[in-house]
Amino acid sequence: MMACLPVSLMTDELLCATVSVRAVIQNTHGEVLTVQRSSDHDWELPGGRLSWDEPPREGLHREIREETGLRVEIAEIVKANSWISTAGDGRFAVHYYCETTDNGVTLSDEHVDSEWVLPEQAEQLLCDSQIDAVQITMAETDSTSEKTTHPSATQDWLRI
Repeated sequence: MMACLPVSLMTDELLCATVSVRAVIQNTHGEVLTVQRSSDHDWELPGGRLSWDEPPREGLHREIREETGLRVEIAEIVKANSWISTAGDGRFAVHYYCETTDNGVTLSDEHVDSEWVLPEQAEQLLCDSQIDAVQITMAETDSTSEKTTHPSATQDWLRI
């Protein structure tokens, strides 16, 4: 039996948010790509806002190509979160784990620098929600690697 909340307990303040997609891109050396924004010089994971009626995976591929020139394989969602920006705008982000064999980054005008860093180094560059996405990704890839050493193990990705 499913319980429903009384109308008086339901929220009247629904989040109206811009949706963005972000990529935790890992190369063959186990490093994660970070990019530095032109606007405020903060570091972030590649990605951006979806266009109207754009499927999330297509939007992420587009954003990664525009910002970095990289071709990636998108695996799975590792984290989703929402917040209110300092300007008071609603935001909703979905972080995906991605892999690439290409290390040659070609930046767009949106960014001034890029660095392939070890996951521990990313913690010194990124905001908390993006650090969480990197940590979740690394925990999942570590557990997947460990599982594949056992013949009876199967690979499962975190599904959120």
